[in-house]
Amino acid sequence: MPDSGYFLIADVLGFGRIVQNLPGAELDARIRAWVDLVQSTADAFGIEKLQLISDTLFVSVPPTAANLAKLLGFSRQILTNGIEQSFPVRGAIVHGTSVWGSLTYGRAVIAAHELEQRQNWIGIACAAELPGAERLWSIDKLVCYPPPFKCARIRLHPVISWPVPDAECLMRLVVRGGLTKKGDILAWDLGAKVNNTVLFRLYLDILRAGGSDPEKFHGLLPVHPIDSALQGR
Repeated sequence: MPDSGYFLIADVLGFGRIVQNLPGAELDARIRAWVDLVQSTADAFGIEKLQLISDTLFVSVPPTAANLAKLLGFSRQILTNGIEQSFPVRGAIVHGTSVWGSLTYGRAVIAAHELEQRQNWIGIACAAELPGAERLWSIDKLVCYPPPFKCARIRLHPVISWPVPDAECLMRLVVRGGLTKKGDILAWDLGAKVNNTVLFRLYLDILRAGGSDPEKFHGLLPVHPIDSALQGR
């Protein structure tokens, strides 16, 4: 029988390139680092239902406020520690039903997968109407933001707040560890993701500087409050 709860799906952006670019021993070390990162973070937050299929991560928790807070903390840490090790993570959190087992499936799995795939950044967005999110707004936890999509209407979602590195540091981290190889030329597929992620960091900086409410989005597009701040408005 399906269980109701919160469901996270996350992927490492560029994982296929890591597999293609690294020789055997280096690749094995990178894979172990990813597995160790996921498992140690799960242990730290008491996450029990966790599956890894290649770079794809499934996490399921029961539908309580405490478990949602735990899942948000896990997600923030995966983003933070992941980018430090050149594992750029993109993911989605939804609420719904799923069947957990050797074959994990259900409506929550499909919804999380579709939301994760639509995004075009390093980050984790929650379903727009995620139950329980209204109690967890925080500049360091959950903020209202229009996550950048590849092609979809602009819509506000609760998104995981995390300490995004500055642009120069982020660029260094997303080309290391097999994500690129010598001679590769930077393409807009990667450039757009980095650009969108840095815009989110700048938005968070503006929220903090102004003491603004993280439950509301302060602008029309992500660049709008940044432009206003630079012009002193």
